[in-house]
Formats: sequence, structure tokens, C-alpha cells
Amino acid sequence: MSELRVKVWRGAADGSFREYVVPRHPSQTVLDVVIHIQRALDSTLAYRYACRVGMCGSCAMTVNGVPRWTCRTHVDKVADKGELTVGPLRNLPVIRDLVSDMREFFDKWARAKGHFKGSATRSEDFARIAPQS
Repeated sequence: MSELRVKVWRGAADGSFREYVVPRHPSQTVLDVVIHIQRALDSTLAYRYACRVGMCGSCAMTVNGVPRWTCRTHVDKVADKGELTVGPLRNLPVIRDLVSDMREFFDKWARAKGHFKGSATRSEDFARIAPQS
């Protein structure tokens, strides 16, 4: 099994990066890496995630300088020579480690009053989508 060297932001806005060595696995996501660090190497690491399927955006972090949803970002696509750098989102205040203060984002979302009103009911079957579409 190969290893992955990961630099992770620790602390608040005035924090710094700390390096960890993580086992590398096939089909591994950046979120898998962060979870491994928190569960196996450093239980004090703070981060956020919810759905793990790329719908909610709560796992968004900066990966190698690019904002990404870590649950959908595969290590094989972004690791540079077996290394990753993971930090909080740069455009939001840092609460701690990889957790950004999302209040400003959600306040804007609420002011926009966006909503979805579907036309189907729960008793109707799912819409069929042809594979060739």
C-alpha cells in the first residue's frame, strides 16, 4: 500500500499547516483522507460534512489551492506527486482548522428566497430518463 503526504490547515486564521502521512487507497476521496486523519491520527481535527454524495456542499475545502467539494474530489485526480494540501475556504472566515464560517453564505441564500416546488407528488412514480439522453 502506498502513502499520501497531506498538509492540513490547523488553527484559526493565524494557524499553520501540519503534515500527516495517510494510507492511499483506490477510489479514495479527499474527504476520506480528512476523515482518516481525524479518526486515526488526530482526533482534534475540525471539519464539516453531511451528505457525502456531492449535494450539500458542506464539505467544501481548498485542495491544492482550488476550492472543491471534498466528497467528490478523488485523490488520484488532485494529488501532486503523492502530496495534498487541504485548507479552509479562502473567501470565508476560518472558525477552526477546516471549518469556515458559512453564516454570510446562508444569509445571502435566505435573502434570495430561492425555493423549489416540484410538480409531482409522493404517490407518483419516478420520472424515467432514457439512457441515451
